[in-house]
This record gives sequence, structure tokens and C-alpha cells, in this order.
Amino acid sequence: MGTAGAREVVEVAEVYFRGLSPGLLKDPGSDAWVEVLSSLDCKYSFEPQAIPCSVTWRRNTPSTLSTPDGPVVKTEEEKEVLVLVEPEDFLKRLFSLTQSFVNAPSASQPDLNQVLPLAGLEGSSSKTYSLAVVGLDAYRCQREQGRQQAKQSPSSQPGPELALTQEEILEALVVLQLWGNIDVLFLDTWQEFGQHVSALTKAIAKRPYKRQLESQELPFCAAGAWASGVRVQKDGTGLRQVWKRQIQQFNRVSPATAAAIAEAYPSPSLLLQAYEECSTEDEKLLLLSDIPVKSDISGKDRRVGPDLSRRIYLFMVSPDPDLVLDLSA
Repeated sequence: MGTAGAREVVEVAEVYFRGLSPGLLKDPGSDAWVEVLSSLDCKYSFEPQAIPCSVTWRRNTPSTLSTPDGPVVKTEEEKEVLVLVEPEDFLKRLFSLTQSFVNAPSASQPDLNQVLPLAGLEGSSSKTYSLAVVGLDAYRCQREQGRQQAKQSPSSQPGPELALTQEEILEALVVLQLWGNIDVLFLDTWQEFGQHVSALTKAIAKRPYKRQLESQELPFCAAGAWASGVRVQKDGTGLRQVWKRQIQQFNRVSPATAAAIAEAYPSPSLLLQAYEECSTEDEKLLLLSDIPVKSDISGKDRRVGPDLSRRIYLFMVSPDPDLVLDLSA
């Protein structure tokens, strides 16, 4: 993708929402997540599939083959699958899972098909599944109030799944994570569900772009505060900042010290040239020791010092990849 912008990156992914039940779409707030998705300018459609109420992603990529009508576009389905589960259905499935713990041997594998039926689905082993439950707390509170009001009517008593304790729910969630690598996301509103789908769409769409950045020769030059990276322009602007960040990677080196060294020797090549001009080994070891460093706290100048000067020199010239630079570590 090169250096495509955020909008271009999002457009490479087509989002398909399949098998959403009419009951969910009739909810007064269920259209909020579709409105959030529309702001991404990506394609989506409603289609039936093996797992109801699931969200999958497809990516269109140009193929190496071409026809007289133009290049061939290859469609691949991403590994992420997000399954939307109604609160009542989720609690019933979780209750069935916890009941299977009672008589099962301690070392046996739990039957996770009671929560997410995947047996018999082609390619299910290569997918990464996550569950989204919207309005669970509100549902439990509503049913609890209804149970209090219906104590005199046994026929209207709720099912045993509402008796699940918080500890039992957490235990079942841990089992899902450890045995099935299935995450469960609890959301309060449909708006939050839409925001979650939006974030997943952007992350999936940008995946090839991030892989390309990681494969570059200088991945530490990547732009973005999330990676503490530095943007390097085509004309070389930013390389000095990268050099300063490299110096700061040494143990016990402050930004002020790194800035002072980079000010005296603006590039690694200039520092190597200065080492070559030294006449003795001791002179090389102490080359940086007398560089003044301004302190923003005390206002007094200090020096880089012989220890850091020695470490930087060994780092720059030593051919030994296993050399220990910091003797105090």
C-alpha cells in the first residue's frame, strides 16, 4: 500500500454483515452501529451464513494475472469473526457450559460448542472468534426486577441462567479464553458496538501497511507517537532526530544528554570520522566525555562523562555482537 492515507487504507477492506436476525434489527437502537460503519466509506452487505449474527471481513487485492478488461481482483476472507450474541442466549449458553464443569474430569477439555457451535464448520480452525454481547447488565437488571414482581406466579419464573454469579461468569470467560482463544466483549449500547466494529475494520484494513513498515530496513523511523517513532522525509529531514533517539537508547541517558551529543556530532558518520582522527585509544574512549549537557532542572551544566563516552565508542566500533557495554548493569 506504500504510504496510503487513512481513507485509502480503509477502502481496501470490504465488510460483510451476515445473518443478522430480524429481531435484532427491530431494536430501536440497532441502526446506530450501521450509521457508525457508514462513516468509514467501506462496503457492507447482509448475507446468511453458517454462524448467525456474525461479522466477517473480506479484502480485495489485485492479482498478478490480468485480462483484456483489466487486472484480476482476488478476494480473500480475513481470519477475524465477530459473533453478536443476545444477552438471554449468551447466559443460557454460559450456563450450559458451567454445568458441564460439574461432572467432567478436572483434566478434560470443556465442550465449547455449547457456547459457540463450530463443529463441522469448514475452516473454523483457522479463524479467530470473538463474541459481542450488547446490553447484558441492563437485561439482567430488567429480568431481576421482573422476577421480584412475579414471585407469586411460578409459571413466569425466569430460567436458572439468571442465577449465575459473577464468579461463575468470570470462570466461564477464562475457560473460553484459555481453551478456545475466544474473547467476549460486553457493550452497553449499539453505538459502542458500531465503534468496536469500526475500530476492527480500520485495524484489519491497515494490517498490510503495518507489515510493510515492519519489513523496511529502518523500522524505527516509522511515524506515529504510538511507536515513539520519527518521520523521516525524502530530503533527509528527521534523520538527526533518529540519531538522537538512538543515543537515548543507551542505559541512563537522558534526552538532554542525547541532544548534547547529537549537537556535537549530528550524524553517526561524523562521529566515526572523529574517532578516526584520534591518535590514541584513550583519546577515542574519552572523546565525548567533556561535552557539556545543560540541565533544565538545576540550571547547571554537567558533562557526558567517561562512562557513557566509553560505551558509545565501543558500540560504534566493536565487531563483537555479544559485547557487554554497561559494566554496572
